[in-house]
Amino acid sequence: MTSADTGDPVVEVREATRTHGSVEILGPTSLTLHAGEAAAVVGANGSGKSTLLRLVAGTDEPTSGTVRTLGLPAARARLRRREGVTLLLGGLPTYRDLTVAEHLQLISSAWAGRHRTASVAETLAEAELGRVRDQFPSELSSGEGQLFALAATLYRPASLVLLDEPEQRLDARWRAVARRLVARALDDGRTVLVATHDSGLRDDVAARGQVVELTAPGPR
Repeated sequence: MTSADTGDPVVEVREATRTHGSVEILGPTSLTLHAGEAAAVVGANGSGKSTLLRLVAGTDEPTSGTVRTLGLPAARARLRRREGVTLLLGGLPTYRDLTVAEHLQLISSAWAGRHRTASVAETLAEAELGRVRDQFPSELSSGEGQLFALAATLYRPASLVLLDEPEQRLDARWRAVARRLVARALDDGRTVLVATHDSGLRDDVAARGQVVELTAPGPR
């Protein structure tokens, strides 16, 4: 049974901090998200946006405070409830010899029975990537690669979506596509936590959830 089944928070961060040695990279931060809710994490570079997402993903642990994901300490949830979280943090790992479409087909096969109903073709069309379906990820432009990473991340049928600056390397037109993909995830009732510098994405999420503004910690 997950937190979504019980009505407990999907994400619960209580006064979490993270320091590396004597350097504080995330000041005390609190955040609560229930099923279907969304939050945009904003702030200057160095304020701890990516760090907060890594804490929620369970790939890092807080120095103080607590972080719970899907009803468990985040580090445990990463191992025991990985099917419930999909994340785009630091790029998408890909296979050299699989095309764009084949990557999505692999995701669909891996999550058979729990997958969203959209086909590979529909997903690529929604991301405006239909014309590159038979190319390898290494052959994509930087913008195409970023949109593919976002589309592939969202193609997994996870209830919690963590996105770190999905607008990276996208021009204005493709940023609009990225915002549309995130909106679809919200329409599907997924819980979304996104770190962003894009004002349009921030406003879209704020209209349907909350904004968490981080401040870069000062010298200690």
